[in-house]
Amino acid sequence: MKKVGLLLVSLLLIGLYANSQVEAQEEEQNKVAEVLVNEESDGEASAEMPEEGRQRSLTQAADVRTIDFRKFHIEVTDGEADSISVPISNSKFTISYAHNNRDNLLYEGMTNEKGQILNLPPKEIPFEVTALKIRFTLGNDNRGYVQKYNKVAYRFTFNCGLNAANTTNTINYTHTKTKFGNTADDESWFYNFQASRINHYFDQAVQDYSQAVNLANELLPDTAPFEVASINMNFQKGEFVDKGNGFNRNGHDGSKIADIVIGDRSNKTFSTQYLMHNVMHEWTHWNLYRYANAPSGSYVSHYAYNVNPKISFKEGWPLLIGDLFALNYDMAKEDLRIQTDKYNGVNRLFGKSTNYTVKQVLYDLVDTGSNDEEFSLSQRYLDGEMSDLDIRRLNLGMLHTVMAESKTVTLQELLTAVEKKYVLTKSDKEKFAKLLEINGLSREGAFTLDNDGNPLTSPLQAVEPLANVEEDWDEHVD
Repeated sequence: MKKVGLLLVSLLLIGLYANSQVEAQEEEQNKVAEVLVNEESDGEASAEMPEEGRQRSLTQAADVRTIDFRKFHIEVTDGEADSISVPISNSKFTISYAHNNRDNLLYEGMTNEKGQILNLPPKEIPFEVTALKIRFTLGNDNRGYVQKYNKVAYRFTFNCGLNAANTTNTINYTHTKTKFGNTADDESWFYNFQASRINHYFDQAVQDYSQAVNLANELLPDTAPFEVASINMNFQKGEFVDKGNGFNRNGHDGSKIADIVIGDRSNKTFSTQYLMHNVMHEWTHWNLYRYANAPSGSYVSHYAYNVNPKISFKEGWPLLIGDLFALNYDMAKEDLRIQTDKYNGVNRLFGKSTNYTVKQVLYDLVDTGSNDEEFSLSQRYLDGEMSDLDIRRLNLGMLHTVMAESKTVTLQELLTAVEKKYVLTKSDKEKFAKLLEINGLSREGAFTLDNDGNPLTSPLQAVEPLANVEEDWDEHVD
């Protein structure tokens, strides 16, 4: 593979002197290791490691060297002082070496949730080989990939230099300040870092939501399990700038393959909360579509009135789950938002069909107690000690099972299904009725007011949105 830029990497050389194993101490380096990316190929990265160490003597002649692979752990950054590095979590990797003009596969697999490659079986390679290529692909077949708009997943290559004098090389390496970029494009370091962050939060979202439903399944074994289905997230410099993010059931390009778009931003501001919320939000659209065949449809804003309650639900549900994920299930600051909202003297949420109203009502089902209601979905069914955080996760998992089993596409349908299945005692029904009342809903869980705050003369009708609308584009949620 051709060199793609100036050599910018200083890598820990590790190994053994001939026939005498001396494991290199694992080292946390503070200096940024820069790895070059060839933007004109398929998004790979490459670097050559300097050859240092004691030269082989005639008495140390050998045909092969042994690779003893203990640990390899890098985290990605763009090198900025305020950037928080992220691991390449649960992502595909291959390890190979070049010999006789061929790339020879040595190992392949998937990193763990910490982005580590651990304890691979020892293997022998030709002694004249002095470097390994460790290639990472952002994502995996189970959940999907972070890719560019040419449908090629982001790939980075880390060239791991070996001590040329040693017959055994023990790999035990940690570096949490690794940069992937191209010296010809100053912004490439930044965008490859954002892609790595999207990959990490994508993986965390899958793990977090799966855990929530697993908690429900363990407590209530007859509830529906959650199965992950693969979908790719598209992200690239200069694409969909300031157009928000979207789930596209037929693909953003009309390919008939569902995908997700994370749009670029002209201000280049991708806070942790922003990315975590929006990655989970768009992935939740995918799950809501898979389990309940939720419709697509446009909306004006999360506070705007939706005459069609299906729109409010299909947006309010991802709003909630995105916030729970980004805020670690702590939305206490917004607990009274419906009751206290005032914009130009008008409450936009109480009793009204809006995305935000649905989000807040659902949060009252998930939380473990608040200032104005005492209902907690799982309280009646707990059979052991759990942390408050895990109880909230459990409540979310129970909501998912209700949605999946009943295929609910409006808030009223979900509330009716929740009450029928889990709100059975007199005291629970009283608490549940209070939850509806304080949010301005009828005892049946229906919205009660029109956009002007007048009582509805008839319930809102849940109708199918326009058949030609197949995308859910979302406003930025910072």
